[in-house]
Amino acid sequence: MAVQLLFLFLASNLASVWGMTGAGWIMRLTTREAGVHYPSSFAVLMNAHAMLESFLFTTVGSFLIPLSLVRIYAPVTGSPGTGAAALSRVRRAYLPTFCSLLVNVALLLGWLAIFPLGPNKWIHVFLSGGLGDLAGWCVGALVSFLLGAVFLYVPIRGVATGASFRDAFVGGIREGFRALGPTLFIILVFAWPTLIFLAPVQLRPMIFVNKFRPEIIAILIAAAAIVNSFVNYLIYSAAARLHWLGARKEG
Repeated sequence: MAVQLLFLFLASNLASVWGMTGAGWIMRLTTREAGVHYPSSFAVLMNAHAMLESFLFTTVGSFLIPLSLVRIYAPVTGSPGTGAAALSRVRRAYLPTFCSLLVNVALLLGWLAIFPLGPNKWIHVFLSGGLGDLAGWCVGALVSFLLGAVFLYVPIRGVATGASFRDAFVGGIREGFRALGPTLFIILVFAWPTLIFLAPVQLRPMIFVNKFRPEIIAILIAAAAIVNSFVNYLIYSAAARLHWLGARKEG
């Protein structure tokens, strides 16, 4: 989260040398020339931030998510939440978690590529204008939640004592499909505050650029990043307890 906030601060100050040095190359890499000129940089800031967030979530998150899960499990199962044993479980869970997040991001990018070519057009056949845009955005959010739900249990199974890569990766995906309904419900319950901040930025960014202050976009994205860090913890915590209850029932 700290890296995301730092990026947003630097990207909001591209007129300065330090702003361009710190965030300009990321903006140009992800959004081309539009990302380094005011005020168009704020119109595409969401895209640049999403790419950075995906990179951080896949790389750094593959370590931090299992680390959080080990600590979540500690009071429930009596297993150590710190120390060498806990760190060993985190290291073992890193690879399956990384692979699951990588596949998740790849599928999501594929969906975003085909959505404007087909599903979005079909939606706008029945719903035009802003209502169609809102419906399309809701469908996109739901698909991203569904993908996240499928892979959610990979790190949860990965931190289990003695879990292999196959147990975590394949078993986690299978569990994600089996528990898709309740898992999706958990995600929807906790994720809605983030969507409140993201919806106006993703649906109508040009309103902020043309009629208000474009810097509001950076503030809304920053608020969403802060809220989302807590949301992710709550989602993984609830899913971990759901997995633990299911394992106890089967046992």
